[in-house]
Amino acid sequence: FKHIAFQFEPIAAALDYEQKVTREELALIIDMGGGTSDFSIVRVSPQRSRSLDRKDDILASRGVHIGGTDFDRLLSIAHVMPQLGYLTPTKDGKRNLPASYFIDLATWQRINLVYTAKAMTHLRQIRYEAERADLVDRFIHIVEHRYGHALAALVEKAKIELTDSSSADVAVKLPGAEFAAEITRSGLDATIARDIERVTATVAQTIRDAEVRPSDITAVFLTGGSTAIPLARREILSLVPQASVIEGDMFGSVGLGLALDAQRKFG
Repeated sequence: FKHIAFQFEPIAAALDYEQKVTREELALIIDMGGGTSDFSIVRVSPQRSRSLDRKDDILASRGVHIGGTDFDRLLSIAHVMPQLGYLTPTKDGKRNLPASYFIDLATWQRINLVYTAKAMTHLRQIRYEAERADLVDRFIHIVEHRYGHALAALVEKAKIELTDSSSADVAVKLPGAEFAAEITRSGLDATIARDIERVTATVAQTIRDAEVRPSDITAVFLTGGSTAIPLARREILSLVPQASVIEGDMFGSVGLGLALDAQRKFG
């Protein structure tokens, strides 16, 4: 490439929306993805859209390392891992089984850690000590068949279904490890409530950083798959109830905005 240009991510996310505005707006950009949640206060208007340098239009930006995969992990630990022996006692009743392998299996980037020979040896020892060896057998079957990422995908699918449904099932049909775990909308809310509190607190701080009042925000632009989670959406929008809500492309707003920016800069 002979010419390389950069654009601020909040501006990129807002550019598609900015094409439709007819007056100046003070927009709260909410981008909740798989790994992080990012928030910005941005001025948008037909006149500002013609400017190539938009850094002064970003009044504040903050982010928090919470996203969809964190919600998946919490759901799996709370609702699926107990079906595999998590929080069950040893036969002597003196302690629960070690939690680390269950947490690894629920955390997508750590799933491969339970596939090692050392982990398998330890899991078989855990099975021998377990009061519910039948549940640990399920865990071992999942590990032996390298089913961990498929299980994580089932949990994610249930989370997505709970956007519109009051309950969803994680149904595992792997021979030797068949089970179903029901997750309700209220169960999802309770499981992720603490993380959503952190997200909402970060949004509130972003508004304070911009030195504007919540009532000054005229529009909220939502992008990223996790903005579809009802609890997240409800708590965030409660901070600026008077603002209009604009649904961006859930997975492509930033990319689309960068394409628009490139068109303006390079033709």
